[in-house]
Amino acid sequence: MARNIETVKPRRALLMGALSTVGDVEVLHQVTRRLRDLGVPFEVAPFSKRRTEMFDEWVDVSTLDPRDYSHVVFVCGPLTRKMMEKRWETLRHFEHCAFIGVNLTMVADLEAFNPFDALIERDSNRVTRPDLSFLQEEPRVPVLGLCLVDSQREYGSRQRHAKAKDLLEGLIRRSGAACIEIDTVLAPNRQQHVENGFYNAAQFESAVARVDVLLTTRLHGTVLALKNGVPAISIDAVLGGDKVSRQTREIGWEEVFEADSVTEEELDRALERCLLPDARERARACADHARNSLANFDAGFSSAMSVLPDPALRSGLRSRQGLVRKFRSLLTKAR
Repeated sequence: MARNIETVKPRRALLMGALSTVGDVEVLHQVTRRLRDLGVPFEVAPFSKRRTEMFDEWVDVSTLDPRDYSHVVFVCGPLTRKMMEKRWETLRHFEHCAFIGVNLTMVADLEAFNPFDALIERDSNRVTRPDLSFLQEEPRVPVLGLCLVDSQREYGSRQRHAKAKDLLEGLIRRSGAACIEIDTVLAPNRQQHVENGFYNAAQFESAVARVDVLLTTRLHGTVLALKNGVPAISIDAVLGGDKVSRQTREIGWEEVFEADSVTEEELDRALERCLLPDARERARACADHARNSLANFDAGFSSAMSVLPDPALRSGLRSRQGLVRKFRSLLTKAR
């Protein structure tokens, strides 16, 4: 039978759990809010020491004095006897506390395993409740897409891709926005497109159209974002500027920067501009300008298809690899 919690002096509570997912943390917030309402001070100590780095206020349980606590609250997730036994060397120091289970999935029947003085489970063999995260209200933040090209050997020593990546990732961290990584590189086949992103253009454009702003070092990241009315913050990762800068100048999009000269403050201001209501109108205007500029493409392409071949234009082209193969073939014949 559960001990009456009201008879336990509410000195201090220790909240424990895996606390590794969004749902875990939302449930934790629901518990901590209620502890504050009850006037019960508390600490949060995730099972993994590595998890203490997630939030400044989370602590390592080994640094605590168990005598300071009257309650241990296990928050969210599945729980088994084996999981408790694995942590018993730590938990045994808190045996004097009331053990409370909140929003847990009790894997075994409660008749076989229930170590709690009070249990408000999410599900067990006796009851199922809605997950506590249904009650948590979180503010909405901007959603940024991140579309990067790692390197481009054709630009040699002019490459600044690593610096551009650091600049954009720093912008994301400072903004507090959500980030979704997307890439214009297509999966090699349908079987691999789930783990490798996209198998066709429709999938990429459908994804990019749903972000608030795209951060990118790719030309087609910039183009396809603007095409869908999504503001893009583009960093030209080639020293002196190259195709990304030329493209944005041509279509009139101004949120483009060079990796070697842009400052964090300039990027922060660019993001502020791109999150304004008129930013999507500016993006659509650039896309309209681009389409109007391409109005004569059909005539130019039709004319191109009528030209006569001139092999002399390619007379100086010879593959170095082809020469090596030819030289090896001659050596083989000579033997």
